[in-house]
Amino acid sequence: MRPSGLLIVSFVAFAATSARAETEVEDVRARLAVINSGTTDPGKALEELTALAPRAVPAFAEFLARPHGSTVDERRALLKAIKASVPNKDGKFETPPRQKDQEVKADDDLDWLAGLQQADAALPGRAETIADVIALRALASTRRMDAAQVILDVGFAEATMIYRDECGRRLRGMAPYSLPALHVASQSDNKALARYATYQLERQDRQEPGKAMSATTGDEDLRVALLEAFGTAHHREAVPAVLRAIDDDAPRVRKAARAAWLSYVSGPPPKPAPKKRLALPGGRLADKPTPLWLTWRELAAIELKRSAEEVLGSVFATDATAVPDADLVTVSNELFAFYDGERAKRDGAAFDWAMKAAGSGDLPAAGAALDRLLAANPELAQRADAAPVYLELARSHQKAQAWNEAAAAYGKAYGIAPDGPSAVDAQAGREYALGKALEAAGKDGSANFRRAIELKPDYAPARAAVGADDAKQPWLLWAAAAGAMFAIGFLIAGLQRRRVHR
Repeated sequence: MRPSGLLIVSFVAFAATSARAETEVEDVRARLAVINSGTTDPGKALEELTALAPRAVPAFAEFLARPHGSTVDERRALLKAIKASVPNKDGKFETPPRQKDQEVKADDDLDWLAGLQQADAALPGRAETIADVIALRALASTRRMDAAQVILDVGFAEATMIYRDECGRRLRGMAPYSLPALHVASQSDNKALARYATYQLERQDRQEPGKAMSATTGDEDLRVALLEAFGTAHHREAVPAVLRAIDDDAPRVRKAARAAWLSYVSGPPPKPAPKKRLALPGGRLADKPTPLWLTWRELAAIELKRSAEEVLGSVFATDATAVPDADLVTVSNELFAFYDGERAKRDGAAFDWAMKAAGSGDLPAAGAALDRLLAANPELAQRADAAPVYLELARSHQKAQAWNEAAAAYGKAYGIAPDGPSAVDAQAGREYALGKALEAAGKDGSANFRRAIELKPDYAPARAAVGADDAKQPWLLWAAAAGAMFAIGFLIAGLQRRRVHR
């Protein structure tokens, strides 16, 4: 089987991207080492690191966890000298537990980096502390969820807990991307961590899970991560928010919500809530102790009972909190199936309308309807049946010499049915349309025409575009492939040498 030119190009691009990413990580490590030595301008260093940070989060985590040359007490004294809020050895802040609004604002507005730059250069740990603050700020600038976790970990590591106040500002500043890490931490058995995370969420008005979910609108990855966080932590107050998301329009969000929900109603049971004999009217104590709150499983059972009655019309025969876990899972799956069935009906009706529009010759309307349907449900059961519509739409664009539109439609035809009977036609048509689009822009489209011929040797439009003689010279493609493989060999050898000498 001949190697695909497209596969070779993709592999070359991937290898080049991987090499570039490794180079950037090494660059970040080198820059952080220079900053740590105190021989560079902090402002310029922060600006340069901010540009590299999104692709090098592990390098920052590694740097912040390094052994420090100065002691924690020396760096604590340095921070106190610039009037920073610093926790003591037990992790408790020495400031009053309740501050006035202006005091809170003053803490928020305090620029640690500016203060550290003005501090006496002879003070122990100054360069290291400046480097740590720069690393935290560069991390926060990424607005990445994994960066938020690193910052939270820094605030609770023994050697860096003195930066806890700065970490809190950075976590609040990068919201909503810090929400998953903070919500997991807010449910931690580590009471100090739970209090800290809860405080950061309260400052953002995102402690309530429903509000936190609303802050993720428009970012599917973030919604998925937050739902996974709720399921991982078994956040009691998140039960209703997770249940609402099991019928979300986005398939990935639905999947994450359902996995989180099943973790609530199955698996190891939660710790029983503490019990207390409650005071009754007249000052008499109840005969039996009463649980002080409902566990997350009990809350889930109550919410599931309500939904089952409203949506499925079924009624639990007993108290919801007494229903066996297996039955809770069964009812949950019935609820999922009901929602999926209703969605399938809606999707089927929309698909039928698109097919009817295509049959009547209104290909643009049919294509637009299919676009909307596939965007909402990429896993549409009838997706492969839509390929011929996109193919005909592409050919109509090609006839009108609307090359970019033709390339897009050919791409959709291939994307939804890569193993279908028209897959090769769609791929070749896309390459041809891309080549013609380049020609229309005054550029060379011959490479795309040759790839179209490689995919479909008898593709007449592409053969005509390159000329019959060129079309009969496949050695050009093989030469390009050999050159690409030669370059890959050098690239891999270089990476191996770098790892050996690291």
